[in-house]
Amino acid sequence: MFYILCSIIEQSVDNFNWGLVGISILLLVITYLIGRLHGRGKADIPTDLIDLYKGVQDLPAKVLQTIQGSINPQKGKMAELLTYAELRYDYDRIIPLGWPIDFIGIKNGERIDFIEVKSGAAALLTEEEKHIKNLIAGGRVNFRLIKVTEDEVQRFITTKRG
Repeated sequence: MFYILCSIIEQSVDNFNWGLVGISILLLVITYLIGRLHGRGKADIPTDLIDLYKGVQDLPAKVLQTIQGSINPQKGKMAELLTYAELRYDYDRIIPLGWPIDFIGIKNGERIDFIEVKSGAAALLTEEEKHIKNLIAGGRVNFRLIKVTEDEVQRFITTKRG
């Protein structure tokens, strides 16, 4: 009985048209892809650069300033990083501050410099940076030593825990 059943299945598989199955699957895939292509709206895909340019021109000036403002600090940070790499050869020690002055450069036995890095064509100082520059130029720079006792540190630690 089992032999007869296997024989029937073998004849069915031999007579089965695998080419028809392959063509059917191929047609289904092509139909699916065409449907996906037609399902996209033309508004989703910019057709040419002129339309994109016109769209950018229609943006409010405030939005464009925000976009440009987020790009410029990144360029400034890159300029600071490159400057730091170069300054290592001019000073014995470089102390990064970040704001309002970028670095302090120390050349042992010679000088201490306050360093501000600006990128771009207009290297303008902020009002705070100008004020610091004037204080330094006027000789109004001091060295302060602040001594903290062990008791003060211990008192600070115990008040923070409590």
